[in-house]
Amino acid sequence: MHTQTQINTLAAVLDDVEVMPDAMCVSELDGYVAGLLLCPELITSSEWLPEVWGLDIAPAFRSQKQAEKAISAVMQHYNRVAERLASDQEPYSIVLEYDNEDETAYWQFWIAGFEQAMRLSPEAWNVYLDCGDRNTETGFAVMASLIDIETLESDLPDEKQAEMAQAAPELIPMAVTAMNSWLKRQQTVFAGARPNALPLPVNSNVMPVQAYKIGRNDPCPCGSGKKYKKCCLLERSDGE
Repeated sequence: MHTQTQINTLAAVLDDVEVMPDAMCVSELDGYVAGLLLCPELITSSEWLPEVWGLDIAPAFRSQKQAEKAISAVMQHYNRVAERLASDQEPYSIVLEYDNEDETAYWQFWIAGFEQAMRLSPEAWNVYLDCGDRNTETGFAVMASLIDIETLESDLPDEKQAEMAQAAPELIPMAVTAMNSWLKRQQTVFAGARPNALPLPVNSNVMPVQAYKIGRNDPCPCGSGKKYKKCCLLERSDGE
């Protein structure tokens, strides 16, 4: 689904600590994007994008070009995940961080990103609790259990927690696939009950984003709420 070059490009953007010291890692972003796309309600980029950079310190983009490159890298990853969820052509795979010495998979980053997406619209996820489809309900229960394990809030026996943690790299793709299959089958998503709900699954139709241009009057990508020309662009100009 993602080439190593694409992953490396995204990592270079997110790992720039001088610009984004509190940004997500690639695995965390991958889980975050999956959560955004599996949410039955639409979450706009103006809501979710600032959290990619981190909530404590706004990104100090050095130029408009750098900001556009960073946003494009994130949006292209979003679109690759969305296109995969909209297709049934290959098994779903996730991006994980691995230990350099023993190849241990750190699935916790991925599930932390997924949980962060859930927090943007927590009530929307209730539809998965009692949707009438056993595979979907089981998939959501697996995700909820892994979140509890990652946050050290699980009530499961230690042995069961260890078993699920060991199997997490395989359990997560299966859970995502089950939830996504159910979501795609829905012709409506309780639009009457929730005004923000989409009439079709969020990931039903996705057009790739090849580039992202920031206009001077557009909202600043740092999430400040100000126009770009009054925020990061001004700061970068003052520093030059």
